[in-house]
Amino acid sequence: MLTRLQVSVEDYPELKSNEQFINLQWQIEEMENEFQAIRRTYNAAVTDYNNSIEMFPSSIIASWRKHEQQELIEIPESEMRNINVTELFGK
Repeated sequence: MLTRLQVSVEDYPELKSNEQFINLQWQIEEMENEFQAIRRTYNAAVTDYNNSIEMFPSSIIASWRKHEQQELIEIPESEMRNINVTELFGK
């Protein structure tokens, strides 16, 4: 997302030097890194859980308690879109 934002900003050179815009870029990058870390942690826990309810003998207990496989978090391509800088800054 950040790389797409940087490419979109090429048309706005005055934005690139703006301190607030630089701060915005940094915040977006930090959020993306945090979301990736959270998603990786969640997916690792779900994978461990899914594996544990399939293995014997925990599979017997899991079936008694009606535990079900959980889905991993995956971001669809349709949600990964370019950022329109014009919309962000009302230009």
